[in-house]
Amino acid sequence: MTATDKILCVDDEANILHMFQRTLGRKHQLLTAGSALAGLDLLREHSDIAIIISDYNMPDIDGVEFLKQAHALSPDSVQIMLTGNIDLGVSIRAINETHIFRYLPKPCPSDVLHKVVLDALDQHHLLLDKRRLSLELAQKNQELADQNARLSKKKYLLEYELEMAKAVYCNVASCENSRMTGLDYRVHAKDAVGGDFLLTHISPDRRAFYLIMGDLTGHGLESALAVLLVAESFDLLCGEQPSIEHLAQAINDKMCGKLPTGLFCAAFLIKLDLIQQCLHIWQGGMPDGYFLDAQGGIVKTLHSNNLALGVLAGQDYSGTASRHAITDAQSLFFYSDGVIEQLGVDQTLFGDDRLKQALLDTPTDCRRIDFVMTALDRHRQQNAQTDDISLLELKLPDICKTLERA
Repeated sequence: MTATDKILCVDDEANILHMFQRTLGRKHQLLTAGSALAGLDLLREHSDIAIIISDYNMPDIDGVEFLKQAHALSPDSVQIMLTGNIDLGVSIRAINETHIFRYLPKPCPSDVLHKVVLDALDQHHLLLDKRRLSLELAQKNQELADQNARLSKKKYLLEYELEMAKAVYCNVASCENSRMTGLDYRVHAKDAVGGDFLLTHISPDRRAFYLIMGDLTGHGLESALAVLLVAESFDLLCGEQPSIEHLAQAINDKMCGKLPTGLFCAAFLIKLDLIQQCLHIWQGGMPDGYFLDAQGGIVKTLHSNNLALGVLAGQDYSGTASRHAITDAQSLFFYSDGVIEQLGVDQTLFGDDRLKQALLDTPTDCRRIDFVMTALDRHRQQNAQTDDISLLELKLPDICKTLERA
């Protein structure tokens, strides 16, 4: 109960209205009407009346009809009816046709009146709380429905984006030359579409072989579109048989000019030149690469000495590639950082030492990339994959034989 609660008393007898004024007027805001019509007018003027107390016997409209019309105007008002003699028919009609909370005798003792008014105010506040909670619930339900609609739309867009990314990635990153004899490659994306890729190009005279193994930041459609950009640049430029440094510089400029900041590509670029019998290798942002002997021992370690492609525009890569004789080793082994950074069940990294040991332990009848992957899975066990994983072994004698076949 609050002092602002309004009570409307309707009775055609002035002495009854005065009684209400004396009894209730000190603690409540009291409105009085000498007729049902006047009471309806007050209800139209005041939309916040908590209690309506009405006589039954009135000359213009009886109490039942008045309370029916009053409910239409003020549905949250609690209704109390005064009657001098309780008639069963009147009671039944009032119950069936109105929303009466209590009957009061006429005249009504003040203590009874106070008690019923307090009960009616409690009922009124319960009605208001129920309406408020219903409105809040309806609002929350609508907000939830709107959010579900947005999530459904977002889910559809993400699924559509994922399918597009898969299509782009599959068309670009899995080229036929990656299955050529002497080239062993495996990639395991962390998500449905990852950022690791391999692209190759053989010159028309089959005297030059180009390869780029990349690890793009990001996943999904963003990385797939970045792969597409790199692939277009790679294919176009390799047709001109450029130096490996010029190829890296051109791809870097294209990425810096077309892709958003923060999207870059760690990469190995290789040019195998059969005429000069040499390899040109450019490294940017990738882990160490290895020249291996026939037993998997490391003959030479290749360290990255450049930033990843797409980090900084206007780079001059002159003199940043390394040159090696084809006969320097049996094979080249490259991998993405997802290999050595994979966490095991003991929360330790797979690391360089485990990788080097797996290279040495590879049986002669097993592909080295498969054995390394098995060792990596054994280390990881039930742990989640930390990043995209890609492994590449380039068996130099076999690659050269493949290229020399007309």
